[in-house]
Amino acid sequence: MTATQVLMLGTGTPNAEPNRVSAGLAIAVDDQPYLLDCGHGIVQRVVEAHAAGKISWTTTELTRLFITHLHADHTVGLPDLIFTPWIHGRQDIIQAYGPPELAPMIEHILLAYQENIREHQQAHPATAKGWRIQVHSVTEGRCYQDERVAVYALPANHGDLSAYSYKFVTADKTIVVSGDTKPVAGFADWARNCDILIHEVYSSAGFPHRPAAWQAYHSRVHTSTRELAALANQVRPGLLLLYHQLFWGAAPAELAAEIRADYDGEVISANDLDLFD
Repeated sequence: MTATQVLMLGTGTPNAEPNRVSAGLAIAVDDQPYLLDCGHGIVQRVVEAHAAGKISWTTTELTRLFITHLHADHTVGLPDLIFTPWIHGRQDIIQAYGPPELAPMIEHILLAYQENIREHQQAHPATAKGWRIQVHSVTEGRCYQDERVAVYALPANHGDLSAYSYKFVTADKTIVVSGDTKPVAGFADWARNCDILIHEVYSSAGFPHRPAAWQAYHSRVHTSTRELAALANQVRPGLLLLYHQLFWGAAPAELAAEIRADYDGEVISANDLDLFD
């Protein structure tokens, strides 16, 4: 019987926080993880989850990656993902999916670490391919499928960056991850009645206290609690998980309460290392 789990690895933002690393999560299907985004600290969070007995898989199984967009808080952990599990013994090539600009980013990362690659290949020939990563450009529609999961991409609205939301469909669950985005026409129909909706959010209550320039930016490329409540009323997910959370002084419970004021479904402000079945 298929078992699908969501492990929240990083629920923060570009702002460094003591208890949250930046964006990343894993959807594990029968203990095969599919990593979505790779901010700072993501590989370490996998190590922590394994040490705590929350997961049976380890970093060497991190071979499937989906990137929503190329902001640093979603990608700065890529060198760590490429090289640390290689040190741990990963032998398989990483298959990475994302915007077309992902390919040159990876090319430059590998160039920057060419001396590390050269030396480690010589010292550990048994895992000579464990650092390799094959990049696939995503377009709207189905972008990946194997025996466990089908993955679909929908263009997101995150300013002038190429950005995507992803939908993972397994035998027992449908999980939708927004990435960073302003609400998009068509998203509600695309995500409707999913089991879990994992969505970015910022506090509507805190918004008026932000500097004018930041108000203009966030209202243009992100989703407020009020906007997310309206969207959730259309999607009606089994569970709404908040990540990439801009609290602006609100406690996690208060951020969730802002959404519950206009939405009667289950809402959870996710923390790093939260696990959902």
